[in-house]
Amino acid sequence: MIVILTALVGALGIKEIWNIWKKKIDINNQKEIREDEFSLKVIQELKDKIESLETKIDELIKENIELHKKVAKMEERLMQRAKESSRKKPKV
Repeated sequence: MIVILTALVGALGIKEIWNIWKKKIDINNQKEIREDEFSLKVIQELKDKIESLETKIDELIKENIELHKKVAKMEERLMQRAKESSRKKPKV
């Protein structure tokens, strides 16, 4: 193993080996940067979707409140009509 390493160092020189090693490190760093950029992009897309869903939920809550108000008014009217109907004397 040492003989192979010594032969490699002798043939290529320390500077060339360092350049090869540095290129390998740079390639790994570029890969990590691409993965990080992709992760950030995915995270941003998910944040946008969450904000959109939160907006839709707020709209649905408001709509639900309005519908509850309408139902309550309708129930009140029905109760008033039922009371009025029960007060009237039946026709013979």
